[in-house]
Amino acid sequence: MEEKTAAKRRDHKALSNPNWNFSQALYLILVVYLVEFFLGWLKLPDSLGSLKGFINYLMTGFGEGFLFLIALLIFLRIMHRSFSDLGLVHFGFKNLIFGVSGGIFLFIFVGVLGNLIVEYLGNPDPQSFALAVSGASSIWQFVLLLILGGVIVPLKEELIFRGLVYPPLRAVYGKGSGILITALFFGAMHFDLIRFFPLFLGGVVLTWLYEKTQSLWPSVIAHGIWNILMTILMWWQKG
Repeated sequence: MEEKTAAKRRDHKALSNPNWNFSQALYLILVVYLVEFFLGWLKLPDSLGSLKGFINYLMTGFGEGFLFLIALLIFLRIMHRSFSDLGLVHFGFKNLIFGVSGGIFLFIFVGVLGNLIVEYLGNPDPQSFALAVSGASSIWQFVLLLILGGVIVPLKEELIFRGLVYPPLRAVYGKGSGILITALFFGAMHFDLIRFFPLFLGGVVLTWLYEKTQSLWPSVIAHGIWNILMTILMWWQKG
């Protein structure tokens, strides 16, 4: 019991006192986006309704996840840290419940808020993922989109926004301000003005989950459940 408690304290210390700063986190993100720019990955694939466009979109999505993983591995090696220092600790039943509950809450809460915003501001342009879902014509395409949206994207974004960006902001500005700034950054990086506020609130919930549990797994799970439920809803609505 004492060894387990001591391990948790060591994890808490590592999560609360990162040896990198916000500028370094931004630099890593910028480098990855520059690589994606030269690879042509930042441009939306043409004809997402066609098989070729769909495959190009999937390759870009999975490729981006792999690229961020490699960048994080190099970054952590330079900093003499491991993925546990990004919050990948304490995967257990309690954190699983936190994650599933958080994901269902986000799906309902952000969905209702999004509908209210649409009533006042009108329908925004569909995101690329929504276009890919609407263009998918078979169950295998739907399953691959579930894997991309429910596993790859949540893990990538939580490692970046909650694991990499939040700890140095928390160290400088405190928990409350750190959560808000991280959520603002999360919303802004989706480059969607109309959806910004729902995404900002979603970012607050996801960062709060990380802070509450001192583990990134609930945030990853909640983000994945949120995306999976949204994907299922879009697939069902398209008939």
